[in-house]
Amino acid sequence: MNLFDENIKHDIFLFCRQRLYLSPSEEDYKEFISLFKDYREDLRRSEYEYNVENISSLNEIINEDMLKYRVFIEPKHDGTQIVMKVNDKVHLSHKSGSGINKQDIALLFGVFVKFREDFFELLNRAKEEGVVVKMEIFGKEYSPFKIEKESLNFSVFDVLKRDHYLLPTELSYPHSVEFIEIKSLKDIDSMKVLSWLKSKEGVVVKIYGDSLPYRKAKNFNMLAFKYKPFIEQLVDEMKGKKIIKDQRKFSAVFSELVTEYAKDRTKSFEEILVKVKEDHEELKDFIDKNHEIIKDFWFNSKAVKSVLQLIEMK
Repeated sequence: MNLFDENIKHDIFLFCRQRLYLSPSEEDYKEFISLFKDYREDLRRSEYEYNVENISSLNEIINEDMLKYRVFIEPKHDGTQIVMKVNDKVHLSHKSGSGINKQDIALLFGVFVKFREDFFELLNRAKEEGVVVKMEIFGKEYSPFKIEKESLNFSVFDVLKRDHYLLPTELSYPHSVEFIEIKSLKDIDSMKVLSWLKSKEGVVVKIYGDSLPYRKAKNFNMLAFKYKPFIEQLVDEMKGKKIIKDQRKFSAVFSELVTEYAKDRTKSFEEILVKVKEDHEELKDFIDKNHEIIKDFWFNSKAVKSVLQLIEMK
């Protein structure tokens, strides 16, 4: 892509103004071009490839067998993943190995403008340390599921050094991903994980070790598993049963039910349902009309059982 092309430049500036709420200057763009004008799209497959398995419950993978290794949970942002290596040139790719497009360049430019010092530090350290950086750029106006709250941010979620992924505890780069390390089942901060499930695309469980069992999720010394948000699982289940038309309200009811249950697990289903109706007048009529369906889902839904198991891990 020719970054000197005036049409491309125009589109990048327009994207920054309309989608990222930024007002970059000509000097910003000149400086950005000086870094990225000769970028390459020639990363090796082993550098960009990222294997991950979807799981329907954290219990599937966080167990005594896996706790023999180093286990972490991280939030999964809803954005664009870019793989980057820096030597005499900048090398860029998507995690699939496909080339980057104009929007990707606009996102990188936005990150450069908004987080200049952090971005320079990341580039310099990637070059000095000879690592491949995997980052996610996200924002509320362009993320696929529209769940991010910030206009623009980025997260460094993985760093590959030769054939070895660094542990989250070893990441000291700008915007390194947040994480929880799990050494025993008691270490799972269920409220923190629930907050990620409600506000992000999901969570990722990463397991590190030199003698990991073979799984499709293997990436050198790391296994990666993605756990979908509770609400997304619930909607999928609702669609399969075809019994509720207003999925938005149905999802809202269960989101509030789970929140109340997490606060006090001694309460019965009917007690927490009453509390939800008291606190959310806009859901009261819907709950009254669909009481039996809601009750049946609470006790029989796989998605609900999965998230309640998460709460009860604590």
